[in-house]
Amino acid sequence: MNLPEQNFDLNVLSQLTETQEFLNRMPIFSGAPAGVVKMFAYLAKKEEYVKGENIVSGDIRCDRLFLIMSGKVDIFQMVEGRRFHLQLLSADSFNYFGELALLAEFDWFFSARAWTDVVLLTISREAFTKVMERFPDSYQAMVQKIIKLRINRFVDQSNYLLDHISPDAWREDPPEE
Repeated sequence: MNLPEQNFDLNVLSQLTETQEFLNRMPIFSGAPAGVVKMFAYLAKKEEYVKGENIVSGDIRCDRLFLIMSGKVDIFQMVEGRRFHLQLLSADSFNYFGELALLAEFDWFFSARAWTDVVLLTISREAFTKVMERFPDSYQAMVQKIIKLRINRFVDQSNYLLDHISPDAWREDPPEE
């Protein structure tokens, strides 16, 4: 006979295992020790947003990493009242954003909204700090991976913008002052 407590424990254990397997597939956590990933899985939170709902807004203090479990997220920036699309992220391809929030406090420099219904797994800066305090030998590798992935994203975004820039905007030399 299964007691309700046993079923609850099995459900929690199953969800923890599922979350840990999900994290192991993410570039940020690939190659991290199992204990590190397991602790992140335990501290992570699931968030759900409906199509069109704001997830983060520019100029608001950042506090966590978002990993896309399902759906699509529109990353954009508001400039002078105009909305500029930067990237469409999905569970099938580039599947996370906000990684720098794990390392430092700053205001979001972009906004994100649910392009479709979306399920996100989030890890707060506080959770990241707790895990790194517990596993200090992994700190340097995690920080380097986050920085390298962010640089790769900057390069991809710059290349996208350069590929789509108006010919009038190209300059080979700086303007005379």
